Amino acid sequence: MKVTFPHMGNMYISVKVLLDTIGIDYVIPPNCNKKTLEYGVAHSPEFICLPFKIILGDFIYGLENGADTILFCGNGGQCRLGYYSDLYEEILKSLEYKVEIIRLNIGEMSFKDIMHKFKPLTDGAGVFNIIKGIIFAAKTVLAVDKLHQLANYTRCREVNNGETDKIIKLFHDKVKKTIGYKSLDKLILSTEKELKNIKTDKDFQPLKIAIVGEIYIATETHINLDIERVLGTMGVEVHNKLGISPWIKEHFIKNILPIRSRNTPHEAGKELMKTDDIGGHGLETIGNAILCAKNKYDGVIHLYPFTCMPEIIAQSTFNEIQNKYKIPIMTLILDEMTGEAGYMTRIEAFVDMLKRRREIGKADVQFCQ
Repeated sequence: MKVTFPHMGNMYISVKVLLDTIGIDYVIPPNCNKKTLEYGVAHSPEFICLPFKIILGDFIYGLENGADTILFCGNGGQCRLGYYSDLYEEILKSLEYKVEIIRLNIGEMSFKDIMHKFKPLTDGAGVFNIIKGIIFAAKTVLAVDKLHQLANYTRCREVNNGETDKIIKLFHDKVKKTIGYKSLDKLILSTEKELKNIKTDKDFQPLKIAIVGEIYIATETHINLDIERVLGTMGVEVHNKLGISPWIKEHFIKNILPIRSRNTPHEAGKELMKTDDIGGHGLETIGNAILCAKNKYDGVIHLYPFTCMPEIIAQSTFNEIQNKYKIPIMTLILDEMTGEAGYMTRIEAFVDMLKRRREIGKADVQFCQ
């Protein structure tokens, strides 16, 4: 049995740790690229969202390279993600792939349920190894997200341009060759030390921009054209509100442990949307925009894939948020036809507007579609 799984941002690192610890053979899909996107687009419904198409491309790559089992992490709620695994299964069978899909609806599963799902994959591995693998994977995703936030801090302040990017690129190159949690943990700590040793301009006061929206688009650098790096090189400190670790905390850790903490962005979003769920991260998008305004961010960039209903609903509240809280919000909608030149022009114009707004000290904002 050989497993493959979707490549979403930095999530592949923690999944790799999990499978290495348990002793499961696997195929890691490559970083999202033109070829995997073409695989997915060719076999997907035309108007389905971009994440669906890319993930299907990942699965096809994995199956073509020896995998026979797919590990897919979904969730309930009103987002179409809830039935994607069934649709993937139908498409792959129509392409004559013999495949089994292991569905992990983490938000609705107990720790015992997760253990039961992994049992067919473990080939006799002890319960202790499975528990250890899950713990190591959770610790890894938290550490990697923290590392990338540190990179966002140094990138916009570095004296010698490009130092942060070189360190992060080398880190990801080494991750693919690193086996086991202990080795990876050492790599994370050494990379963190390198980032902290970068010479920075202590007096520089960067713009502060938050990324909100749909989690796949916000975390997959090839699809969002590496927006965190692009903004950082423009002198912007980026805070991505949609890292993998917040999702793990909310839908996994809180679900299996007796923790009853508030989902602050979710609660904040109810100010403008009187419901517990509009699907996906829609309510969190609204709440994070409000919280960023209250915490004196300079602006918010909203990312989502074309046809994503929860984010379309969230976007409908932005006029009210901007008028009430005086924070500029720009929405970028992405699909496989998105052109880099136009995308970059809009980002540059938004950053220039924020810089000018700070200089003249005015609270006037324009709604950026």
